[in-house]
Amino acid sequence: MSRHAEYDRTTVIASATAVFWDKGYGKTSVGDLVAATGLQPGSLYAAFGNKKGLFLEVLEQYNQEFIATVRSLRAGEGASIGKIHGLLEQIVDKAAAGEANRGCLTVNALLEVSQHDADIANRLNGYNAELRKAFAWIIKDAQAEGDVPADRNANELASLVINNIWGMRVMCKSRPDRASLEAIVTGVVCALRH
Repeated sequence: MSRHAEYDRTTVIASATAVFWDKGYGKTSVGDLVAATGLQPGSLYAAFGNKKGLFLEVLEQYNQEFIATVRSLRAGEGASIGKIHGLLEQIVDKAAAGEANRGCLTVNALLEVSQHDADIANRLNGYNAELRKAFAWIIKDAQAEGDVPADRNANELASLVINNIWGMRVMCKSRPDRASLEAIVTGVVCALRH
């Protein structure tokens, strides 16, 4: 008779996320993951294959949550340009509260692992494409509302927004002052409007 898993997969992934985010992929050991998740090495390997398999699931969860957040902005009340502005302000607020010092897990993975691992790079590129598409829809809404010029390429503008979000999250690792981040937000919104 086979044994059933006696753990909550969501909790394990959340615990592993914290470890990978704090230490990075390369410096995270299986021992670190065992300590954080409470699973024995054999259970970790049975559930995820290996450390990379667990990391891929962590990245999946992390990225899909952010993509869902961006997609949900379309359903909210108010001007679409304001929705993008509000999302950028949330990053500023988290940085000001000291909640963003680890940066962005996706950006950290891009910088640390993607140039050495095609699997991870391809996965991150896929998330980026989904995120770009989600922002492009909001930008198209803003164009229809008259807040972004209709002749601008929504996909290019979406890339501009994403790259500035990533830049802000990298800056968060150095604990920047609020004014520096606010200047980026202002620049992005101005770039969208003109």
